[in-house]
Amino acid sequence: MFIEVVEQKIVFTLSIKKGSSQAVSQSQSISVQLIITGGTIDSYYDIDQCTTVPRESTGIPEFLEKYIKVVSENLEVREICMKDSRDINDDDIREVLDAILTSSQTHHVITHGTFTVFDTARSLSGLLPDGHEQVIVLTGAMWPLDGFAPNDAGFNLGFALGALRNQQPGVYVAFNGELFHPDARSGLH
Repeated sequence: MFIEVVEQKIVFTLSIKKGSSQAVSQSQSISVQLIITGGTIDSYYDIDQCTTVPRESTGIPEFLEKYIKVVSENLEVREICMKDSRDINDDDIREVLDAILTSSQTHHVITHGTFTVFDTARSLSGLLPDGHEQVIVLTGAMWPLDGFAPNDAGFNLGFALGALRNQQPGVYVAFNGELFHPDARSGLH
């Protein structure tokens, strides 16, 4: 696999020899810390308010176990908050950072709202100590995981989990099949 950065976007190139009997990739289990912060991905649509509203608690671990076959023994879940990303504050970001640094895992997926996901990614990048070994991928969705079909939520979660396996330590944002550095964009809206 060849990875290069093009205009702050990470591009994957996978070469497969035609007629090769070698496996393209080997499935190896990694343990992941899933950090929940809310956002549309973990919301429901409120008809009276004409908007999505974060749930009281997450349903993402059950989704991952049922549909993506993530084994619960390989998943450490930490629910920090259930907020619209525009309401995430410095204390929430510090709590996310603390969850990362005190976890025994080195691979982390953070679910987050799309309005400020790049702001949080930049904050985390600046707060992580030099030489850290953490691979951190933030993701979210434009449509809630539950109640809308089709939606982008399951795809983005799966893509974020897959992206963990091939990245160097750092902070990334995974969205719609693309992996970005925190400085690549100001937002998704």
